[in-house]
Amino acid sequence: MPQLKEELQAHVASMIGFSMLVRDRRRFRIGLIGLLAFLVALAFWILPVRGSRTGLQWADNLFNQLAKGSADSTPAVAQKSEKFRGVLVDIGVNPKWPGADQWVVKILAADGISASPMGDGRVRIRGDLWHLSMAASADAELLFKEQEEAFRNKYGLKGKEVIYYWWTTFDDLTRRYIQLNRSEEADFTRFITTRVLEPSYNFAGIEPRNISSNLGTVIVLLLVYVLYTVWYGFATMYLFEGMGITATRAREKREI
Repeated sequence: MPQLKEELQAHVASMIGFSMLVRDRRRFRIGLIGLLAFLVALAFWILPVRGSRTGLQWADNLFNQLAKGSADSTPAVAQKSEKFRGVLVDIGVNPKWPGADQWVVKILAADGISASPMGDGRVRIRGDLWHLSMAASADAELLFKEQEEAFRNKYGLKGKEVIYYWWTTFDDLTRRYIQLNRSEEADFTRFITTRVLEPSYNFAGIEPRNISSNLGTVIVLLLVYVLYTVWYGFATMYLFEGMGITATRAREKREI
C-alpha cells in the first residue's frame, strides 16, 4: 500500500507539472488535434490500403513511371554520335568482375565489334566509336521497351546483364579517355553511360507514362504534399505555442 500511494503521488505530481507547461489550452488543444489527425493521415499512406501496396509505394511507382516517360535519351545518340563516325577505338578496358571479360567479348562480337581478351581480365576493343555507341544505345532502347526476348535470342543473357556489361565498357572507356586527355570523347562516352545506359537499367520493368495524360493526378498529389507539410507545421507551431514556447526576434546589441 505505501508503494501504491507513492506511485499515485508521483503520477499526480507529473500531471500537475505537465498542466503547468500548458500556458494556452486552446492553442495546445488545436495543435494536439492537428498532430493526431496528421498521424492518422500518415497511417493511411504507410499502410497497404491499395491492394498489396501502400499509398506511398503507389505514388512512388507513379512518379517512376512518369520519370521513365521523359528519361529516354537514346533518340539523341544518333545525332551526338555522328561526330565520332570514323574515330577509331583501340583501348583495353577492365570489366571488373571475374569472367566478365568473356561476356564483353561475346556481346561486342555479336555487334560486329572487334574485341579480344588480354589474359589479365581486360578486353582489347578495336573499332569505330560511332559503331560502338550505336550498338550500346540500340540495346538500351530494347531494355527500355522491355524486349527481353531479343536479348535472349542475340546474347543468351538477360537485358539488365547486357546493359551492365555495356556500362562497364563505356565507364572504363571514359576513364581511359580522361587519362589520354581526350575530353571530347570522354564527355561523349560519359553521356552514353549516364544518360542512356543507366536510365535503361534503372527503369527496367517499369511501365512508362506520359505526364500530360496524368497531369490531374500529379497536381492533386503535389497539392496534397504541400497541404500535408503546412498542416504538420501549423500543428507543431500551435502545440509549442500552447506550452508557451515561441520564436522571438533577438534583441539588437547596443554599443555603450
